[in-house]
Amino acid sequence: LAPLAAAATTYEVGEGKPFTSIGAVAWESLQPGDTVLIHWRAAPYKEKWVIGRTGTAAAPIVVRGVPGPEGQLPVIDGNEAKTRPQLNYWNDVRSVVKVGGSSVPPDIVPEYVVIETLDIRSGRPPYTFTSAGGSVKSYVNNAAAVHIEKGEHITVRNCVLQDCGNGLFVSSSSSLASRDILVE
Repeated sequence: LAPLAAAATTYEVGEGKPFTSIGAVAWESLQPGDTVLIHWRAAPYKEKWVIGRTGTAAAPIVVRGVPGPEGQLPVIDGNEAKTRPQLNYWNDVRSVVKVGGSSVPPDIVPEYVVIETLDIRSGRPPYTFTSAGGSVKSYVNNAAAVHIEKGEHITVRNCVLQDCGNGLFVSSSSSLASRDILVE
């Protein structure tokens, strides 16, 4: 475990942090054990992204909000959100934060991902966002704050999911089932 832990990276996002925007994080390159810390700030983060990488049981990929001085959760606001240009994923009109279902990073079944302590909101009509390709798109009626298109061993913990067609939407099919999804 020591070599793996040494290789893990912590990405800190927020005012006065190494990354001032969520889109500055290379989501397409996350590795097992990496942690993305999104610090609270007064203004919401108007950004959206896909997680298409895999952690391990011992070293999950963690996306964690760091609450403000009065316990305020960092807000991820899908209205007028921008998508990291390096990402390429389908069904972007269906979510603010998505797990699985992407071309960049390459399409896999993400495993061992934790999303926690965030307030994710505003993924529904009439809200719009800017896609990775730069076009302005509208969310569909059934857009979710968090959409797990496919994944295994995914945890969504201590999050507020609001103002979306769906709070959490987990997809499965007869050929590919999402499994071991923990919501707490």
